[in-house]
Amino acid sequence: MTTSTLNVTLHFAEMNDLPAIKDIITDARDFLAEQGINQWQDGYPEDSVIAGDIDCGETVALKDDEGTILAIASLVKGIDHPYEAITDGTWRVTGTETNYVSIHRVAMAKASRGHHLTHDFFDLMLEQIRLDPEVESVRIDTHPQNFGMQHVIETNGFSYIGLVPVTGGQPDERNVAYDMVLDR
Repeated sequence: MTTSTLNVTLHFAEMNDLPAIKDIITDARDFLAEQGINQWQDGYPEDSVIAGDIDCGETVALKDDEGTILAIASLVKGIDHPYEAITDGTWRVTGTETNYVSIHRVAMAKASRGHHLTHDFFDLMLEQIRLDPEVESVRIDTHPQNFGMQHVIETNGFSYIGLVPVTGGQPDERNVAYDMVLDR
């Protein structure tokens, strides 16, 4: 697996990072549209969701030595209600309010694509998640046509579990869901 040659670190985002994060989300939305993937094309995640993630201390940012944000994601601890409605599968660790973290809203800055940063980003996120001794597993989902993200998820050690409802989507709309049981 190729990793980046850049020196990167993981930081919890602050409100002054919001403009850069919004730009990254816009770039990601455009990138998905270019591939014909309907994910995030309805305006999700809205600015209020992005700001709320930051305000709750859930947004992590991958930064280079100059402080430029290269990638972002939200690490959400606690019951994730759409994940409770999993179909065609079962989570390997039963969820409680404290024993899993969901990774949401993963996006890479346009200028960062092609620099093999995703493995480093996932390694650093998982390292951060493992700091909490209560957390036993990590969950993540993505659009069924987002094969690039599915590849990233699978090559970073997650296992396909089943299907989950899309937050804000149509009643029959489902994303593919993965989990990872943490070894300590």
